Amino acid sequence: MIIRLALILQVCAVGYALQSTSAERLRKLMQNRVENPSSPAIILAGIHDAISAKVFANAGAEALFLSGFGVSATKLGLPDFGLLTQTEMEDCLRAVVQSAGEIPVIVDGDTGYGGDVNIRRTIRSFAAVGAAAVTIEDQAFPKKCTYAAGEGVRVISREESVSRIKAVMKARDEVRSLDGRDILIVARTDCRAALGFDEALQRCLLFEELGADIVYAENLQSKEEYKRLREELKPTTGTILAQLQLGDKSQNLWSADEVGSMNYDFALFGVTALQSYIQNLNDVAQALFQSDKKDGLVSGDRDGVRLSTFDSLKEAIGFSDYEKF
Repeated sequence: MIIRLALILQVCAVGYALQSTSAERLRKLMQNRVENPSSPAIILAGIHDAISAKVFANAGAEALFLSGFGVSATKLGLPDFGLLTQTEMEDCLRAVVQSAGEIPVIVDGDTGYGGDVNIRRTIRSFAAVGAAAVTIEDQAFPKKCTYAAGEGVRVISREESVSRIKAVMKARDEVRSLDGRDILIVARTDCRAALGFDEALQRCLLFEELGADIVYAENLQSKEEYKRLREELKPTTGTILAQLQLGDKSQNLWSADEVGSMNYDFALFGVTALQSYIQNLNDVAQALFQSDKKDGLVSGDRDGVRLSTFDSLKEAIGFSDYEKF
């Protein structure tokens, strides 16, 4: 019995070590940006499941972002309309953290999935499964993807947004003092399209004042707005610049170098992987079900629908590691 208890405590200690260092690794990435402001922004790769986390981690990602849009699409087959529950997101996060290994994962916490007590549960639960940071936004529930909503995005008042972030910070303090874990807070505003840049700026400044580790505004309308926001925030406040690939050939996304030159810490490509996934699924579906394209399924770089080799597929999933074990 004593030996068994010792083994259990050892396993718990290993789990705690992973959880307690995930936030610290993210903090160190941001500190390095502060010390090297001319360096490229850290590419924050958007993921939606365990295999996308593993592929990006193996490719050299320094940080990952678990997208609520992506999880709603892949886990439920439903749009980002506030339909995904906290427990569904937590379940996906647990698998992602395990697949990501030592790569810190920022998880999309939407609006916190309810009122103050729901926010408390969200922060403590996400910290418990190993998230390095969690984002909380100021949309009204049920929320909707900011880019999809446009000017119709529904946000809570400035006062309510401050109250929400206060609840988040209190929950974070409980994580540290009561649970013995660490997690960073990303305070996000989605109000730009509906209420204008000045309101987005003021909310970000308030979030910073409340102690948020990272602050960002979704869907700003120009490089000038992003620059102005960064200039108003403290140099030590973490920042994210999120971009969406609309599919317009005239659209040029800013590179990590360009985002870094604006002094942002992270360049978020939130649904890039999901867009690639959907495009390739569509291509395979057409090749399989349209008779004139059934000869278009090939491996490698030849003409037709591109497929990985089976060996590459096995390697990405991790067959070799388990076979060695």
